[in-house]
Amino acid sequence: MPVHPSPPSDVPGLIEAYRQTLTSFAAVCDGLSETDWDSPTACPGWTARDHLAHVVHHEDYLSGSDHPAGASAQPGDTPEHVVNDFGAWNEEGIRALRDRDPADLVAELRGLVELRSAQMYDPDLTLETPVRSVMGEELQFGPLVALRLADVWNHEQDLREVVNRPGSLDSPGASQFVTFVLDSLPRVVVRRVRPEPGTVVILESTGPVLGRAGVRVGTDADGELVGHVLFTGHTESEDAHPIVHERDEQESATTISLSTHELTRRAAGRRSTEDTAYQVVGDEDLARRVLDALTVTP
Repeated sequence: MPVHPSPPSDVPGLIEAYRQTLTSFAAVCDGLSETDWDSPTACPGWTARDHLAHVVHHEDYLSGSDHPAGASAQPGDTPEHVVNDFGAWNEEGIRALRDRDPADLVAELRGLVELRSAQMYDPDLTLETPVRSVMGEELQFGPLVALRLADVWNHEQDLREVVNRPGSLDSPGASQFVTFVLDSLPRVVVRRVRPEPGTVVILESTGPVLGRAGVRVGTDADGELVGHVLFTGHTESEDAHPIVHERDEQESATTISLSTHELTRRAAGRRSTEDTAYQVVGDEDLARRVLDALTVTP
């Protein structure tokens, strides 16, 4: 079942969604007070101010600027929530902007949106055009902007929780984030949960963004677990490892249903399974294990 509303899939749609997502993030920033900026958020180790600095750092870097020089932490000063090189790179960007006035950063962000949009209005730009990505890497334009939509939208939700102002749950960023979560289900179930062959797991976003993903777990000729993606009729793992169907008669389906907000907060690692509202038809223990493993942010 396709996600509805669907995320943008062409260059003009991605540019429009990019502008909408960043503009919405900036508008939420306009509503934060000085006290709000120093409030901790559900993102481990980050205040609201850190979310703004993070988004500005990324957009500035993607526009062509250098990564902040001299922003590295001192030996032994790496925060506990930094678990990989990408996290350390993010912290360097945040640290370089941490003392800036939030109003100035919001104004800078709005300027960066115009600059980045102008760069995107290139008649030769396609979804496959290589563009600058983080940490000196390159990525195709389509996947990069899709990642930016999901990331910025997720941080907007972090800020909205600070001021208890839900919103933007039917936006392009929400659709893109839900798409990433649903697409991850087969990998999460097969690699992290590893249930018995014949198990069927269905994950549903009940709205405002509607979507469903499913996976049937099987085994290949060597007895290794593989996943058959439901509702699409195709899976890469089927191509490489034909599913063994001997246990199909023992299939048992477990359906996990969550609202868009609950699903994305859990998948972003912002909320534990115990603190997430969801409904299950089927194996409740399996559903809990799937939700425990369903974290898709780096």
